[in-house]
Amino acid sequence: MQARYEVRHGRLMRRLGIILAVWLAAAGGMMPAPLISPAVAQEPSMPAPASVPPDMMGIVIRDPWFDFDTNPAFPGQSNKTFQDRMGAVLAQMGVRWVRLDFRIAAPLDADPRLPPDFIEREIARNDYFINEVAPRYGFKVLGLLSFDLIQGTDAHVLNTGPFTETSIYGGGVNRYMDEWLTRALMIADRYGERVAAYQVLNEQNRLPQYLPGGPAGDGIEPVIVARMVTKLYRFCRGIPPLPRPERYGCATAAIILGGLHPRGATDGWSDQTILTDADYLKQIYASEPFQGFRDANSRWPIDGIGYHPYPEEIRLSPNDALVDRGLNRMRAALVEAGDPNVPFWITEIGYNVGFDVDGPRGPMPPQTEAGQAAFLHDVYVSLAARGDVARIFWFKYEDFPPADGPNAQRWGLVRIPFRAPQPGENCPGGACYAVDGEPERWRPAYLIYREIAGLPVYRQHFPIMAR
Repeated sequence: MQARYEVRHGRLMRRLGIILAVWLAAAGGMMPAPLISPAVAQEPSMPAPASVPPDMMGIVIRDPWFDFDTNPAFPGQSNKTFQDRMGAVLAQMGVRWVRLDFRIAAPLDADPRLPPDFIEREIARNDYFINEVAPRYGFKVLGLLSFDLIQGTDAHVLNTGPFTETSIYGGGVNRYMDEWLTRALMIADRYGERVAAYQVLNEQNRLPQYLPGGPAGDGIEPVIVARMVTKLYRFCRGIPPLPRPERYGCATAAIILGGLHPRGATDGWSDQTILTDADYLKQIYASEPFQGFRDANSRWPIDGIGYHPYPEEIRLSPNDALVDRGLNRMRAALVEAGDPNVPFWITEIGYNVGFDVDGPRGPMPPQTEAGQAAFLHDVYVSLAARGDVARIFWFKYEDFPPADGPNAQRWGLVRIPFRAPQPGENCPGGACYAVDGEPERWRPAYLIYREIAGLPVYRQHFPIMAR
């Protein structure tokens, strides 16, 4: 028999039962084959189903950039089969918003032998999903403009000069910022209103380690981030002076401050926090770029605050209030800064079912699929009730490598088969996924997401009969 889990006071308690979940098609009155079978999914017992506003339902998808030239039948093209299947699964799940990361594999000092249109071709990897898949299912796209716009360059150089005034973007711009803004506006001009919002940078207050022995956990200076956001906002909104009279493609897109990490910034060499997430946000608002823009335009140069309220250890917020605690801290900072009503965009929050905080021999149990489902339910219902959260993007649609071991990355609501690349194979991201994108596992949290999105789920429970 299978185990059915109930979450109570943050603990998972075993109950007997078997669940058969049959999904009803949302479109065309068609009944598809069951997406989840008793052999695949165990459903945790949840509180009474609760739906949230549909426009809050977002998810971080597998970036289309990774699925270019991965189908041997169509060399040099987007893997349309993979993206079509992903789009269909997301639609069946009730997703309204998707976050994708724009990636450009050209460092700041790119090889001069690269073709002159290389950057444009890198951006075009996203064409099929943005131009065809997203409109087909009515998805709104949040485009992440992260440090991966300039792959292969240590983002720490953003903090260093010289800062020149010869750029078309005005004063206080170094080479990295100038190139980043140029590539960001190329993306905006290519897609126009097909991208509904842009996130500016990602966890810029807690950088990864770029070089062996280099710093990690520090951040980009808040004033630099404020300058980048302000310049992009001014160009998108057509606020003069501008180098050209016509509008840029991001004229109607929401501009979101990149998702801040709740653990804050260190000095790059120790584990001690020297600038909390709230203090980092306050310094952005107190900076000359933000203050100057507000003085001149009677508003702040931002439409939302991206935040990643991962608890240090994933637990349910009704008991530990870790998710809400971070948002309350950030809201207090915004009130103090003079922008009390700007909405939060939760551009990442998730739960890794491959994680065990204290290892296999420790007393704390490993994270489970039942725990993931319970956490997802809690996140959407509790954050929707706050009234100051505009969007919630679950991290993530699919698992990614490594598949196993102590560092397994099992964040997905589905698992798509993947393996290590063989010599000569083109598998961006270090893993070759099933070409057709067909999930091999649908986790219980997938059911919970669909139910929260307000879509029908039919359940039938079969009691265990004693002999």
